[in-house]
Amino acid sequence: MNAPTTELNPVFRRDGGVWAARPESQGPFGGMHGGAVAALAVGEMEAMAGTRELGALVSANLYLLRPLPREGISSKVSAVREGGRIAVFENELWAGGKLQAKASACFQKPASIDGLPGAPTEVLFEPENFSRWERPPGFNNSGKDHGFLDLVDIRDTTHADGTRAKWFRLKHPFHDVPTPFSNAMAVADVSTLFTVTDAGERPNAAGWPNADLSLHLSRVPLGEWIGVAQRGSWHGDGRGMTESEIFDVYGRIGRSCQSVVLLPV
Repeated sequence: MNAPTTELNPVFRRDGGVWAARPESQGPFGGMHGGAVAALAVGEMEAMAGTRELGALVSANLYLLRPLPREGISSKVSAVREGGRIAVFENELWAGGKLQAKASACFQKPASIDGLPGAPTEVLFEPENFSRWERPPGFNNSGKDHGFLDLVDIRDTTHADGTRAKWFRLKHPFHDVPTPFSNAMAVADVSTLFTVTDAGERPNAAGWPNADLSLHLSRVPLGEWIGVAQRGSWHGDGRGMTESEIFDVYGRIGRSCQSVVLLPV
């Protein structure tokens, strides 16, 4: 997911220090989709890391505090630690005078370690040959003309070990520079939705937004496609959790996790 395959107009644009987003960034619960929030908050830090030569982004966390509007967003990036091989930054997203979301990101500079493998070369998955995911009957963008799923080409498959997975390719880049980590984090946010659609029935809840999202990657995603194999658990006290394995076409590269808030009917 290093580069988009179609249109080059990025999802996010900044004018005079204020961010705005394309309509496709909208989510189902009001405001911007959590995946888009991740792409904005973490992607800004990822883009900054390239100019400062901080190394690869290896982990990130996002807290979704309030629904983030698509316009009038200001961000505040601050260093928690910078120096040596490890750097940690935080980014706050503000709108309407309120803190809407907060993210942290950990970067690691590379080092040569003898005896360990380098970049992979054997392609294990070919998502272009997988079935296109079809939206279930009645499934829409909660009455909106556009939504986050309009940003991605989605394929559906079962891996050789029996794992059910969705594969994603962006139709637009999020930023005007490559942000492969936050691209993967953005599509991982959709995992809870697919635990529901793949199960064949909804939990007895009015909705299931996630309060947070974390992602750890062992290496930089290679290519345009990101695979997500998700599973979830739900509980009668209103709590849930979704965890996912993350893939690129060369194999498994990491894991994501979400805390899910089940809304009473």
